[in-house]
Amino acid sequence: MKLEKIPSTVFDIMNKLVSVDGSCSVKESAEIMLCNNIGSIIVTEKEKPIGIVTKSDLLSRVIVEGKDSSKTEIRDIMSTPLITIEKDENILEAIRFMRKKNVSRLIVTDNEKILGIISETDLIRAIQLSSLTSFSTLLHK
Repeated sequence: MKLEKIPSTVFDIMNKLVSVDGSCSVKESAEIMLCNNIGSIIVTEKEKPIGIVTKSDLLSRVIVEGKDSSKTEIRDIMSTPLITIEKDENILEAIRFMRKKNVSRLIVTDNEKILGIISETDLIRAIQLSSLTSFSTLLHK
């Protein structure tokens, strides 16, 4: 997250996407998520994003169902379609949109070109930073 200014748009807080091909195993995908310290991974087909898998998906669609993570392809447990938001959308609207769609992550786009990803946690941090900065300004007057 950029700290030079108070974040106001989803572009200000977005993170880099990490992706795997749909034929990649769940086990390999989970290892990539762990190595990158991320809670979700984008699933691609012919280098085009087609879905997303979160830690929660790994638990509910693999562990609980007793699937073999080394034999299950990541595309078999992904959520689709990707839910997107334009880069210039403000943070509060992004939170409302997430709640409306009942998702915890949004893909950030610029005229349909994928730029990055934001999570509910990213949005909460941005609001906290904004609130603290505003409060600090009031104290120093």
